[in-house]
Amino acid sequence: MSDDQIVAGRYRLGDRLGGGGMGVVWQAHDERLRRTVAVKQVILPPSLDDARLEEIRRRTMREGRIAAKLHHPQLITVYDVIEDDGRPYLIMEYLPSTSLSKKLDEDGPLPPEEVARIGAQAAAALASAHATGVVHRDVKPGNILVGDNGTVKITDFGVSRVVEDVTGTATGTFVGTPAFLAPEVAQGKDVTFASDVYSLGATLYQAVEGTSPVGKSDNPMRILHRIASGTVIPPVQAGPLAPIVLRMLSREPAERPTMSEVKAELEKLASATTAVPDSPAAPVPAATATPATPPAPAPDGERAPRRRRAALLLAVVCVVVAVVTTLVALNVGESGEPTAAPPTSSAKPKPTTEPSTQPSTEEGSSQASTTAPAPPPSSTPKAPPPAGNPVAAVTGYYAQMPGNPDAGWQMLTARFQRSPARNLSYYRSYWGSISAVRASGATGQGSTVEVTVNYTFKSGRKVQERHRYQLVNSGGRWLLDTVAVLSSSDLP
Repeated sequence: MSDDQIVAGRYRLGDRLGGGGMGVVWQAHDERLRRTVAVKQVILPPSLDDARLEEIRRRTMREGRIAAKLHHPQLITVYDVIEDDGRPYLIMEYLPSTSLSKKLDEDGPLPPEEVARIGAQAAAALASAHATGVVHRDVKPGNILVGDNGTVKITDFGVSRVVEDVTGTATGTFVGTPAFLAPEVAQGKDVTFASDVYSLGATLYQAVEGTSPVGKSDNPMRILHRIASGTVIPPVQAGPLAPIVLRMLSREPAERPTMSEVKAELEKLASATTAVPDSPAAPVPAATATPATPPAPAPDGERAPRRRRAALLLAVVCVVVAVVTTLVALNVGESGEPTAAPPTSSAKPKPTTEPSTQPSTEEGSSQASTTAPAPPPSSTPKAPPPAGNPVAAVTGYYAQMPGNPDAGWQMLTARFQRSPARNLSYYRSYWGSISAVRASGATGQGSTVEVTVNYTFKSGRKVQERHRYQLVNSGGRWLLDTVAVLSSSDLP
């Protein structure tokens, strides 16, 4: 098909907006209503017989009519579904935008707060469709559009899957990328509302982690097997998104939240990350920043004096903390190990008592290095590994865990502390969810180390992962700088 062609005597095609094996989308001008639209041509595989081609045409028209009945601000409106020269076309709302898939290709993984914002709008659209009894059936990054003004819209309700269903039935093989299919769909069962929930969860996982929940493989059937078995690699960059995303990725459909629940949770996370406090507070140690029991709000007439007293008290606390920090520094022995608790905790450090529902590796927000200096190790960390031995650094790191995350924190570079460890609070919280960890099979080549890690979570779940670390030598100590999860599987 050439540019400037007129479809159905009405839609003059312009720029090609995108396309793949199942269809091509064009920007077009509706010469009757004088407006810009998007025209999607559904590609009919020429290898199919006439009966199969007719089935694709018939089902495409049906799915297009269903999509045309849906109306929501976060849905691309379908204006019409037509045939021209025996080929089906969808006439749709035009949104100047980039697909989430292309955005990820260009920008890489996105921050959790941005993924929450995008996901909340996508979930709102899908929840609206579910309320009318319509399942999308093909939720993936390529079908989520991010407008130039930040608006997020869902497109392609059920249409792409028509071609996959028919051609797959005809050839006996799977067509397309299976990474976003729900386990029950990978097992050959019907697509349901819960299947859309899983697919959106896999999409959000991809957006924040940069990879599929089941990892990568050039073999689509291997991906299908991993999905069908319920494999999910624990996220390392999802931070506060991890709990809801992992629920969405539950193997059993009944254990997943509804799309309305997903929408509510993502909206809460999105609003929490964008909320601006009434007045910025100076960074203070976590133990003194928030009282155990918040005081009752003061009457309006008393707020100003109380704020002045609070500010004065805060200043005093900061001075005390500075003095204590100085004394700690002065009491460091020749071994380099401090003789007092780190300044970021109270008199009784709590490295493992902050519970977490997130069965990921290291997670949290990305603000650790900008609010306070990294704390020194706790009072009893093991000695750092010898220079020139990255393998010993990695095995020594896991020897600290899960009981001494403060010491482990000091074995990470600033980059690792920012991501994936995120910040000390999340780092402690993660290790607080683990009852035991064992590292084995460590091998090294230069500054690269691969190691097998077995985690036992307090929930009873057991996971085995293979990690690849890059280390850097800093002042004679090997520090963990980056990590890649090569494989992950649940153990019985």
